[in-house]
Amino acid sequence: MVSPNELLLEIAHCPVVRDLRNHKIDLHDCQEIVAIQTDATFQIPEPWLGQIEHAPVLFVSSNPSIDEHEVFPTGNEQEWADQRIVDFFQNRFTPSSGWVKDGKVLRDDGYSGRKVRFWSSARNRASEILQKERGAVVPGVDFALTEVVHCKSRGELGVDSALRFCPNRYLGKVLEMAAARVLIVYGRVARDAVCRMHEVGRPVVNRLFGPVVLHGASRILVFLPHPSARRGKKTFEPEELDAIHSHLESKSQA
Repeated sequence: MVSPNELLLEIAHCPVVRDLRNHKIDLHDCQEIVAIQTDATFQIPEPWLGQIEHAPVLFVSSNPSIDEHEVFPTGNEQEWADQRIVDFFQNRFTPSSGWVKDGKVLRDDGYSGRKVRFWSSARNRASEILQKERGAVVPGVDFALTEVVHCKSRGELGVDSALRFCPNRYLGKVLEMAAARVLIVYGRVARDAVCRMHEVGRPVVNRLFGPVVLHGASRILVFLPHPSARRGKKTFEPEELDAIHSHLESKSQA
């Protein structure tokens, strides 16, 4: 099996993105989402954020949003050597790295004025899962984040087409790399992709599935609305937390 860094760079340097940007291929499922970025400086696919090979909780969502003024790895190899790319994604939340400060991203003109709400929501859910005070939860260590489509866009533009390719190529590899015993799947897009790929019965009433052996590990999956969704309960039900805690306790005692 490849190392975490090798897989990270494989996704970050996706050859389909490269060939579409260089006009070596014309028609592809990922064409729409890649074409959203028209500047010469292209923000590369986001493999994951955090120490995915160690984090006990993994959040899975649709695709990363884009901020043109965020300091983010690009295709400029002089500015973004592989070692720096790995550091950015693996150590995104490590205070000494400087990529994020108090939940705010580094931009061209300093740190953003607002915290990333998605990360705050993930931290709250991880606090409940791990039975830790929110302030004791360490992003990137206690939880990691990934997506079913790795290229960036706003409002999930281009995701529907990319779903026919990107999860089939990378999602299984990412989950195989992940140590997480709890997967929190955010939103319809990620839910449908995970259920379709792994023959998980689509949750209708009960949002929890498992424990089930998925890519070599016993995991529980919880399907929640996206934190920005207008409808649906975005927090855990008591019985869901009970099942999650029992699963984690059984693994710790094994």
